[in-house]
Amino acid sequence: MLNGKPNIHLFEVYDRKFLYDVDTNSIVSIPDDVHSFLRELVCCSNDSDISNKLASINEKVKQDIIYLENQGLLHPINDNLQITHIETDILQELFDGNLSLMTLQVTQNCNLRCKYCVYSGSYINRTHTNKRMPWEVAKKAVDFYYEHTRNSREVSLGFYGGEPLLEIALIRKVVAYAEELFKGKKLSFNMTTNATLFKDEIVQFLMEHNFHIAISLDGPKKIQDGNRVFADKESGTFDTVMKNLEWIKECYPEFIEKISFNAVIDLSKDIGCANDFFMSYDTVKDVFVMGNMLNDANRKQDLALNREYITDALYEEFKVLLYYCSDIFKIYKPTLMDGRFRGIKQLYYNRLVAKNSKTTSDCPGGQCLPGAQRFFVNADGRFYPCERVDEASETYCIGNLDDGFDMDKISELLNVAQLTEKECKNCWCFRLCSQCIAIAEENGELSKKKRLSNCMGLRRQIESDLKDYIVLCDNHCDFEKEVRR
Repeated sequence: MLNGKPNIHLFEVYDRKFLYDVDTNSIVSIPDDVHSFLRELVCCSNDSDISNKLASINEKVKQDIIYLENQGLLHPINDNLQITHIETDILQELFDGNLSLMTLQVTQNCNLRCKYCVYSGSYINRTHTNKRMPWEVAKKAVDFYYEHTRNSREVSLGFYGGEPLLEIALIRKVVAYAEELFKGKKLSFNMTTNATLFKDEIVQFLMEHNFHIAISLDGPKKIQDGNRVFADKESGTFDTVMKNLEWIKECYPEFIEKISFNAVIDLSKDIGCANDFFMSYDTVKDVFVMGNMLNDANRKQDLALNREYITDALYEEFKVLLYYCSDIFKIYKPTLMDGRFRGIKQLYYNRLVAKNSKTTSDCPGGQCLPGAQRFFVNADGRFYPCERVDEASETYCIGNLDDGFDMDKISELLNVAQLTEKECKNCWCFRLCSQCIAIAEENGELSKKKRLSNCMGLRRQIESDLKDYIVLCDNHCDFEKEVRR
């Protein structure tokens, strides 16, 4: 019985006791006496203490422990586990013909100067420039993408900036070329825009060519204009964006179905006010909104926070969870803060539970396939895992149009957890980790110190998520429910 200290995490939810089993990714309710015994066991500092503790176990707890072991639980930490991503050996095959999304940075310029933008000057190494993607680079990128999609039946091409509509002529040319080249495949287009440059001919073009549009909108006038301002750094954008949206709803109502909102959640602003806006403001209340926390990676200064608004944000998250598990609260429609529920659904409800696994190598969760899922080509034709990483850092450059993919760089990024191998193998969050490579870089290099600096906060968040997941399950949450399209 019990060959060493079990690789588990113990926690409580309203006086109920649970264990999370790291090896199997299982969440198990356990009796109080079993919880007390395991709590003392995992606190043992050496093999002698463990042996003494096991020798003193009472019969009832012993039988419960044996039952858990028979279910494939309570294995000790595997000190011989190799930290290697399972897809490392097939990277070349995956990249050769299975890409399904490419985003082109058609310009690094923008007609806005949003105060929190990664190009605003508030972040290390990233500023607005007048750099534009030449047609020759764009064409070469589309050709490269085509050559790497032979196994993909559905493909998507995105346009990003700066503000991509500043380069609408280039976008028209790329779309025409891609539609001819990708005949036989289901092709769609997407764009992230600030929505200030919409004109009749632009909207007609976007509709005719199956564009999905993500509009940057943070909330009502006070919040939107507090951060999203025009290039004069004073004039707010809310009135312009609302005028364009109201015009689209009136003249092109079918196009609204292709629009969603990206809202930056700034905890120095009133989150409750922003959430109410997306729930009730006529122009936007039926449009899907994705809330994203303000990026703090590589900021020159710490983010400004307001304790009152942090409390308000937690209350808004609470209302989202109530919506999914209470018939009484169905009048509330989650919008801005629904990402809390989506994250719990993805990480916990949809998690893979694998009992009796005999793997000799594994990798913590959280790591995407750099470039395979959100392949990003900047204005110079250089490749990056996605648009969120710092393209001024050579660490994140995974190739270019002349040389193709740098598989060694991709493998290094994919296996970033090898920097923290010892710490990861001994961490109970091994399978639930959500650390992105975008926050692992410091001074142009992947950094063990930087990666570990995020761990404590992440473990607190994961335990909180586990508790919320259990409460949702207890209250018959409909995890298959979708708020909107």
